[in-house]
Amino acid sequence: MKSLADKTDYCIAVSEYNKQNLREMGFTCPIDVLPILIPFEDYDKKPNEDVIRKYSDDGWVNVLFTGRIAPNKKQEDVIRAFAYYKKYYNPKSRLFLVGSSGGMERYHRRLISYINALGVRDVIFPGHIKFDEILAYYRVADVFLCQSEHEGFCVPLVEAMKFGVPIVAYDSSAIAGTLGGSGILMKEKNPVLTAGVIDRVVKDEELRNSIIAGEKKRLEDFDNEKIAGRFEKLLADFIAKR
Repeated sequence: MKSLADKTDYCIAVSEYNKQNLREMGFTCPIDVLPILIPFEDYDKKPNEDVIRKYSDDGWVNVLFTGRIAPNKKQEDVIRAFAYYKKYYNPKSRLFLVGSSGGMERYHRRLISYINALGVRDVIFPGHIKFDEILAYYRVADVFLCQSEHEGFCVPLVEAMKFGVPIVAYDSSAIAGTLGGSGILMKEKNPVLTAGVIDRVVKDEELRNSIIAGEKKRLEDFDNEKIAGRFEKLLADFIAKR
């Protein structure tokens, strides 16, 4: 990327965080920020019935994180917070870590060793799965827990908003920018505190409804027509100046 800094006339970044990264790498050209164009109509498709049947309406709390199994996603921190939640708040809870571990097999093995060392049960790795299964895991989720330490945008946060899943996320990289004031943003990565927040979100109906309402409001900012229209305008403005 640095090698392109003096050869680029214009950039569109998907977040202020990415824009700042470009500036730090020496890009001096105009840079606008425009969120990723997400095909929301795909998320209205039918979810996998087997996953729904297996994990919904059974009295268990389902904690979800989606994203490839990779060190920057910090699945170990998700696991640790879940371990405290399961031990001290709700033994009838399970954690889904949905995502491919391709190319990260060593990290995946270390996560398994970590789970065994903690002695925590009901941590499930569905692996690389079909789209209708991903939809189903969002459908059964009670909380979306993100502890990632590097995201340029983080589409799964928007996916959770789409499905009305309350988000608890650690404040890093582009996370705050994508949430835009919605969800619960944790300034400190404290697994004990995070476990307590999960419990509050699950049990406090008023708080939960307030979080979901805020996420639905934020979701309006990612409307395809709005983003597509702004994209066309940005390009037209740039071309007009050439």
